[in-house]
Amino acid sequence: MFPYIKTRLQVISHDQVLLTPIEVAIEDIQKKTKELAVALYQEPPDTKILQMVLQGCIGTTVNQGPVEVAVVFLKDSPENKSQDVRHRNKLRLSFKDFLKKCSDALHKNKSLISSDQKEYQRELERNYHSVRDKLLPYISSNLATLKTKHHRRGNKESPSKHKSSGSSKT
Repeated sequence: MFPYIKTRLQVISHDQVLLTPIEVAIEDIQKKTKELAVALYQEPPDTKILQMVLQGCIGTTVNQGPVEVAVVFLKDSPENKSQDVRHRNKLRLSFKDFLKKCSDALHKNKSLISSDQKEYQRELERNYHSVRDKLLPYISSNLATLKTKHHRRGNKESPSKHKSSGSSKT
């Protein structure tokens, strides 16, 4: 008899959770953010781990990952407008957290590295700025639109003020 048959544990229950594609994307971005946080707050700091995780998040070979997720789920298109607004906003917030942790990790890495790694640091910073610049239109413009709509609802005079200021005659 094979040893694994004797020591095998019996399955007591089986759960299945069905996630929509956007929910999987949210979990993926949150997982990357958590990995960054673990590397960032590790004591004592480990620059190799920090750099490895940073490279995996913003490296040129993988930076299409987060950007592509944003394009697929957050671009203005009829398919995306029909998606749950709550999930789209959660994904935007996940991206904001992700970018903040990337920025924090870059600053920490800069304080830990020796002079022979300055060029590598500059490359990481270029990659970060590239990813950030590509993500910002997807995560900030729609939140600004939501804030404007919320502000107008809360202040009944706002729409008329906007009309009068826009139609001044000279």
